[in-house]
Amino acid sequence: MVRIKNRYIVVEIVPESKQYNVLHYKDHVLTKCILAAVRKYYGAYGLGRVELGFCTKYCNERTKIALIRCSHHSHKFVTSILPLITTIGDVRAKFHTIYVGATIINCNKFIVKYQQKYLDRILGQIESAKERQDMIKRIMEFELN
Repeated sequence: MVRIKNRYIVVEIVPESKQYNVLHYKDHVLTKCILAAVRKYYGAYGLGRVELGFCTKYCNERTKIALIRCSHHSHKFVTSILPLITTIGDVRAKFHTIYVGATIINCNKFIVKYQQKYLDRILGQIESAKERQDMIKRIMEFELN
């Protein structure tokens, strides 16, 4: 029996306009956007390589972090396409690749550290304790699909 190896790519979505504090996007929108870009730049061959095992596992609308799973043999296709994507749905934005890992556990550890740094920056701007607790709860949620 052959083990199927995956790579997990942690990306930050950076909108061009500062008016988007919270991005309202879903997993399937990111998946369609990335697969469309792969088809555009690599054609049917690239799409065939990437499509098997490709999915978006996690999206946080507050910190604008996403976790993408792809197969080991096609992760270079995906990581090379991400900087070329300029729109996600109807929002002009860019992808910044933050981390590429072999296991979802290592990516989870990285995301928790990254969100903790984000939380430290944001909490200095909030006055009330109730708003702080609410912000901590929303940012530190980590729910995989």
